[in-house]
Amino acid sequence: MSPVLPSSEVGVKINEWYKMIRQFSVPDAEILKAEVEQEINEMEEDEYLLIYYSLMKFRHQLMLDYLEPVTVRVRPTIDELLEKIEASNKGISGLLCYYSLFFRGMYEFDQKQYVKAIGFYREAEKQLIHVHDEIERAEFHFKLAEAYYGMKQSHVSMHHVKQALDIYDQYELYKVRKIQCLFVISGNYVDFKRYEKSLPHLEKALELSKQVNNNERLLSSAYYNIGKNYGDLEEYSKAEIYLKKAAEISEKYKLGNLPHSLFTYAKLLFKQGKTSEAIQISKKGLSSAIYQGDKLFESLQKYLEALYINAIDQMGIKKTIDYLEKNKNYSYVEDIALDTAAVYAESKQYDKSYIYHQKMIQTQKQIQRGECLYEF
Repeated sequence: MSPVLPSSEVGVKINEWYKMIRQFSVPDAEILKAEVEQEINEMEEDEYLLIYYSLMKFRHQLMLDYLEPVTVRVRPTIDELLEKIEASNKGISGLLCYYSLFFRGMYEFDQKQYVKAIGFYREAEKQLIHVHDEIERAEFHFKLAEAYYGMKQSHVSMHHVKQALDIYDQYELYKVRKIQCLFVISGNYVDFKRYEKSLPHLEKALELSKQVNNNERLLSSAYYNIGKNYGDLEEYSKAEIYLKKAAEISEKYKLGNLPHSLFTYAKLLFKQGKTSEAIQISKKGLSSAIYQGDKLFESLQKYLEALYINAIDQMGIKKTIDYLEKNKNYSYVEDIALDTAAVYAESKQYDKSYIYHQKMIQTQKQIQRGECLYEF
């Protein structure tokens, strides 16, 4: 009979595993995961360590789902892992409670449920007193910054992303997170309409992305963000080059951000009047969204069809806006209302343009109210 492993030894290894996850070092994380799985079966009984292990499997899966092609996901789904965790974490407190809430917030963010994500993060913040690891605190501030950016709460997002980047800048091994921080900073500058201040951060992010091996998702995101920024600057030929490159990388490696890339690329082409090319890209975007089960970008592609192909199908546009408002994706409602108002204005239908312009203003007020995210 083999000796029983102390649970403390396994706990140390799980900590090392988590470090590799946070560094996006997949090979090292996979090796440590396999070792932990073996040792879990050999260790002394420890209920709390088993919960920690389950939480880390969940976090490992979130990392893989971000990085890997959609087609290789044959492991247990996030939903299955989530169900196991929620069934076993009744009554947990301290650091385990923090991880449970924090990782659930990350999951909701990936589902584009930004209000839910912020809700879980704010609950996790109550347990932050138990977190003494500086990098983990940076992780928390980064994820909050990312979620608040998604809700266009730009000043709050900037506050958190600065705290995260100040920590990451001290460590060479967290280059991926530094790049993602630069994406959030540039995105907030875009929301401030300071497009010229956004671009240098994205150029730095692209340079750093090229230094990270085997991270096509990061590279495609860098090209995408620069392309979108040039579009905001109305430098459409440059924007098209970068967005096309982003879409090509996402399509080649079957990445989860392909529907997003194709939507923005198609939208740019429609705005330039390149209708036949835009229709092809939009159809491809709709197919990829349906294949990946991405309801948000399925709805947004149908909006492009309603606006640009079906001679302004108001019912189609309303259907998309209703879906977005139901899921509190107000930033997309604002963009849709602005674009629809512009198309009506170009066709001299000023009464209808006014209606969508008012919708944009109402949505901006909704964003500023922040859905009472700061309620005590």
